Parts: sequence; C-alpha cells; structure tokens
Amino acid sequence: MKNHISRREFINRSIAVGIGAVSTSIYLPSTSFGKIFDTAIDISVIDGTEYFNNTIKAVELLGGIDKFVPKGSVVGIIANSPWERPGTYTNPDITLSVLKMCIDAGAKEIYSIENAQPKYWKRSNLFEKFEKEIDQLKSISDKSTIKIDKGKAAKQVDISKTLLDCDVLINIPIAKNHRGTNFTGNLKNLMGATSRSTNRFFHSGGDGGDADEFLSQCIADVNLIRRPNLCIVDATEFVTTNGPAGPGKISKAQKIVAGTNCVSVDAYSSTLLGLNPADVLMIKFAHEHGIGEIDLKKLNIKEI
Repeated sequence: MKNHISRREFINRSIAVGIGAVSTSIYLPSTSFGKIFDTAIDISVIDGTEYFNNTIKAVELLGGIDKFVPKGSVVGIIANSPWERPGTYTNPDITLSVLKMCIDAGAKEIYSIENAQPKYWKRSNLFEKFEKEIDQLKSISDKSTIKIDKGKAAKQVDISKTLLDCDVLINIPIAKNHRGTNFTGNLKNLMGATSRSTNRFFHSGGDGGDADEFLSQCIADVNLIRRPNLCIVDATEFVTTNGPAGPGKISKAQKIVAGTNCVSVDAYSSTLLGLNPADVLMIKFAHEHGIGEIDLKKLNIKEI
C-alpha cells in the first residue's frame, strides 16, 4: 500500500530538511524561518548539538529576534547560572547566543537579572570570542516589594526592579528535575529575580500544609507579576534525578525549546522528563491563573 501525503505536508517536510542542513557557522544571519509557515508557531524545537546556532534557529522559527527586541530597548535576561554540576545549569552557549542576538538587534542595555558570574561564562568554548559582548551585560542589585492581588499563597514578594522596568524580558532556564516541584523551567526560573527572604518564604510550607504544594503555588503566583516576552529552554543535557543541584542521572535530549508563553513552553519541556504537565503542580496552578495553555494538542509545535 502506498502512503499518500498532501502537497502541503510534502512542502513542510522539505522545508524541515532544508533548515536542518543550514550551515553550522558560528553565527547565522537572520533567515526568517518563522515566515515560511502558514500558521503562527507557538513552540519551536530544534534538535542537535550546535547549541549556539540552534538557539538562533529556534528564535527564527518564532519570527526572529527583531520581533521581540526593538532597537533601543532595555532587555533583562534570566539564565539559570548559579549551579555547577553537569545538567544543572543553562548551557552558556545558549545564553551567549541570546546575548549576541539582542546586541545585533540594537538593544540599548542588557541586564543579567540573576547576575551570572564570570565562571559561568568561562564554561563555554566561545567565551574568548564573545568576551566583549559579555562585558556589555549590566548587573543589578535592586529589589522592589510588590503585592500580588491574585496570589493564593504569595501575597507580597521582593523582586528585581529591573525585571519590572525592562522593555523586554527573556527567560533562559534549563529543564531539569527538582525535588520539590518535580520539574523546573520558566516558571521556577523567575525565582532567580526574587530576594533570599522571598525564596525562604516560598520554601517555608506556609501554615504547616504540604510544603511542595505551597512552593508550587507561590511560583505560580509570582509569575502573575510579569510574563517573559520570550522563553528559551535548555533541554540539551539535564538531570532527571536529584535536582536542582545534582549530581543525578542525565538525559541528553539535545533540544532547544522556544516560545512566548512560559506555561506552554514549560508544559512541553516537562514531557521531556516523562512528566504529564497537568501533574506538575506549578504548571497546573499557573494554568489555573490564566497565564498559559498546558494542553499541547491546542498548540502549534514545530520541531526540526
């Protein structure tokens, strides 16, 4: 029996093959991958080990960095950088790719909201090539006290003023295991912008209830404050046990996942750890807040 495919399906398959064959030069120019598909893409997924280039491709499928970073804008980025063991921190090649794209888009200022340290950047083989770009990153120390009117567990938090004021917020977490929430991604990564006292409160368990459920609700609540304009998840190599600090069993999915909705991108990324998004409480709670969709069948996901 012959397997018949439609002309559109044939074209889409051909496009995927063509994009996959793009040159692996250290930095690719804008190619507007996102414009070649009829339907807007909710989540783009690029497979492979060329992390720097694949990050650019993932953003291009969404319409290109210029769609998110206007010339002269102030950008805040949050990369999961404090951890040190393999599979526990965002690969610096991915963060460097985002930094380079923002600079090329004409961003006026770029802030590292979690204040990534020099040792983080030096883990990349591209460190020397992009040392000047890294030097353009600004650090922050300011915090503002913000009330969360719709918060169920977290009613008030201390959070980065830069996160509140920047024109563009880009979240760059790693998808990995977390012993308290089972999964960490965009939603959990926003805790990198909160104060230590706020983080301690999140982990306190509230009034003696389920500590993990309380933490998950607090994370969902804090994401009501500000949603990222762009989410780029490192799902290349990550711990599936004993997170967030490791050491643990490492999965090598070799994927860069990008999208504009933190809940939807986390929902997809959680499946890479074998999880059902609806069973990850912070994702479920954030969905209940109306922050984003967790039903992957309702999303247009393009993987290359």
